[in-house]
Amino acid sequence: MENKNQILERVFLFCLNFIFILFSGCAGKQHVHVEDLGVSIPEAWNAPFPASEKISGEWYSAFNDPVLDNLLTRLKTESPDFKTLVQNQNIALYNAKISDAFVSPVISIAARADTNVQNLSGFGFADSFLNSGNEGDSSGSIQESSNGILTFGNKNFGLGVNLQWEVDVWGRLMNGRKAAYRNFESIMYDLSYLQFSIMIRASKLYFSAKEAASQLKLSEDSYQSLIEIRDLVKERYEKGLRPSLDYRLAETSVATSILSIENNKNILKSLNRQIEILIGEYPSGTFVNKSSLPTALPSVPAGIPASVIQRRPDIKSLVLKVEAAGHRFAQSKRDLLPGITLNGAAGTSTQDIEKIFDKDHGVWNLGMSVTAPIFNAGRLRSVNKIQELNYENSKQDLIQGILKAFSEIEQYLDQNKSLEIQNDALRIAVKQSKDAYELSKERYDKGVTTLESVLNSQRQYNSIRSQQLIIRRQSIDNKLSLVLAMGGDVEKQ
Repeated sequence: MENKNQILERVFLFCLNFIFILFSGCAGKQHVHVEDLGVSIPEAWNAPFPASEKISGEWYSAFNDPVLDNLLTRLKTESPDFKTLVQNQNIALYNAKISDAFVSPVISIAARADTNVQNLSGFGFADSFLNSGNEGDSSGSIQESSNGILTFGNKNFGLGVNLQWEVDVWGRLMNGRKAAYRNFESIMYDLSYLQFSIMIRASKLYFSAKEAASQLKLSEDSYQSLIEIRDLVKERYEKGLRPSLDYRLAETSVATSILSIENNKNILKSLNRQIEILIGEYPSGTFVNKSSLPTALPSVPAGIPASVIQRRPDIKSLVLKVEAAGHRFAQSKRDLLPGITLNGAAGTSTQDIEKIFDKDHGVWNLGMSVTAPIFNAGRLRSVNKIQELNYENSKQDLIQGILKAFSEIEQYLDQNKSLEIQNDALRIAVKQSKDAYELSKERYDKGVTTLESVLNSQRQYNSIRSQQLIIRRQSIDNKLSLVLAMGGDVEKQ
């Protein structure tokens, strides 16, 4: 008898080893190669890449702005948006762990206490039969009611461990597990890209506030120069040297300049409040108060188009989504195959609760079930077709994402060249308009030209300076967008 049990144990262990071999070998591998998608990747960019010097540290260190450094540091630690991203990362991890749990066996412990009461009056048994059958039985209790109906009861207590395990013979669960973890990695890359996007957006918002502060200072300087002109015209008007028209024009220019000052104040406060909300601070509207835009911009490595695929987190996410879809497609095909489930239980069963831990009252069972789909009205095959189409759609999403990334970079490179040309033209325009303004004031002092000429030249000079601030801020925004589009890398020493 013992030899027979040993043989059965060896057969059982052999079957388990065989199942584990199948378990580890049937899960398909899904690797995506961009070269196989038919995407044409050029060897170099069409637009010229901006020349830049190497810098060390993070990309924002190129601005040499302690306030910006503090803003981005606080953004990482205090921003509600960043805290939400961290929580979403944890949610993605736990979702992956849930899918992973289906591969492992389910083990549970159970305790039970059963009590039941029966009567056999409806079956026509005689009282003597019941009494004689229970004379030596002390496990139950027999009672007779006032109507002569006999009832008997029984108690049973049990404690045990239950096991249920779907053996992944074909790799169905393993494919689901791999799909879940590919999704998790994909979400992590998406959140990483979103995190970097928030940092870029905060930086753009910061420099928009810096531009607004510069525009405010410009309008205040313009106001002061118009006050000087107004006072000069007023003095000459009171002496009868200038007509009232000049004085009224000067007063009108002073009044309209106040409107410009108030408008720029409102813009600056609005941008400051957006920044303060972003970092979880009370929106007082006072974060940026200094007017200066940086001249040094982050250096972006030229690289090659193919390197963007390895650097951009959103592209990596799309690649992982294709692999996850491939695993789900493989899983749906394996749903058509039979499934094997192991069921087992071990514990004790007794009518006396004091003996619930007594091994002499031990019970156990072990079994295996095989379930194969025969008819389900085409549901499983429809699911398989849906997963196949999702797999193909994910490939198209990857192709579209790669082309969109290339398009963004080419567009930012074109804009960078255009903004450089505009900046050069505005530098010339600022110098010439300033000279024209100074010359018109001298001519007005000599009585050669009219006050309208002075006011027009002053207005043109300030307008060009304002436009120069806008183009400088747009150059910063474009360079930040290019850093984001290239995957966040900057050259380091």
